[in-house]
Amino acid sequence: MKIGLVGRQNGSSMSAQIHRMIIGEDLTLVRMDFSDFSSGKVREEMDGYIIGIPYMQKVIPYLDETDHTAKKIGAVNVIVSHEGKLTGYNTDWRAIEDMILANGTDLNGKTVAILGDNDLSVTAAYTVELLGGKAELIPVLETGDEINIQAEDPGRFTCLINTTAVGSYPDTDCMPADPADFANLETVIDLIAEPLCTKLRFEAKRKGIQTLGGFELPIRQAYFADRLIAGKDPDRSMIDTCLHELLSKKRNIVLIGMPTSGKTTVSGILAEKTGREVVEMDAEIEKILGTSIRECFETKGEFWFRSLETKVAEKLSEGKGMIISCGGGVVKVYETMRLLSMNGLVLWLKRDLSQLFPTDTRPLSGTRDDLGRLYEERLPLYSSCADIPIDNTGDLSETIKSILEVIGEES
Repeated sequence: MKIGLVGRQNGSSMSAQIHRMIIGEDLTLVRMDFSDFSSGKVREEMDGYIIGIPYMQKVIPYLDETDHTAKKIGAVNVIVSHEGKLTGYNTDWRAIEDMILANGTDLNGKTVAILGDNDLSVTAAYTVELLGGKAELIPVLETGDEINIQAEDPGRFTCLINTTAVGSYPDTDCMPADPADFANLETVIDLIAEPLCTKLRFEAKRKGIQTLGGFELPIRQAYFADRLIAGKDPDRSMIDTCLHELLSKKRNIVLIGMPTSGKTTVSGILAEKTGREVVEMDAEIEKILGTSIRECFETKGEFWFRSLETKVAEKLSEGKGMIISCGGGVVKVYETMRLLSMNGLVLWLKRDLSQLFPTDTRPLSGTRDDLGRLYEERLPLYSSCADIPIDNTGDLSETIKSILEVIGEES
């Protein structure tokens, strides 16, 4: 089977692997220019086409037939070529709907802000209306380094969906809007596939808002597209299988928690069970320093140390599939945690203060009183930065079991 890729694909770097896993057979993905549709030869070379932004509307005049749903939306993202005839469909709405429902998000009766004014925005709005919500498209204006939106009474929105590329690589330090400006948000959905956690999602997470990311969107889209192009129903369980396999290769497991909460021990056992590489963040910093962290605090101060910690976090964020064991104070700097969260699942190892103990190897927790002050100071920071809290007060085997279940790698 041969599939042509036209336009900007959401998660295109993974496209070949995704389609091969979903369809269960060899296929060839070919990058094509939109201009190829003015030539009749496209009808002969491919079994189908995946159409991305900005061509989902522009391709329609070149088709022989357009499915009624695609007509209603006004955008096509899948074309089936059969006996010289090109038929256009829209499966993006199915993928978005599938993602929303699979994550237990209820949009019925909700007012949803769709950030963007493009092909995907229209598709997202159609999906919201289908799920019983009310959608409103809000253009995102980019002028130089400034990003502005015009949203009247933003407090009426309970869900925000980003359909723009703002916040994707390489400009990850920006957002199409600030969740803080939307007083009643319950859910933020960012359709960007990479990084896994955009700044928009990170900000929403820190405010306790449910977030969904676009990484799983190309997987669900491929399932519905391949059903049409191949003319058969792939095994639906392959959606979860593909999602877990790709995440295990790309996503880092980031362990945060108080000193002596068990991060080093847990990371070592996880490495044995999953085959992942372990990176001790403090050890990496000491390699750079050529001395201990305690000595660094004494000679250069905590601010200097935290700046170096952020630089190390930036480097580690580029890695894939690692276990990153962090120092206890890593949550104190916003940018450090944002970088670690970009391609990481942040797990907070929770342990009661009574089970923690002071240690003279850590500069800020050398006495029981110091430890108690740190505990009170950092508890809300761990809570806001973590994706999932993991209880580590009981049997260690139960802790490991919980983490393996969370990351979908049960032994």
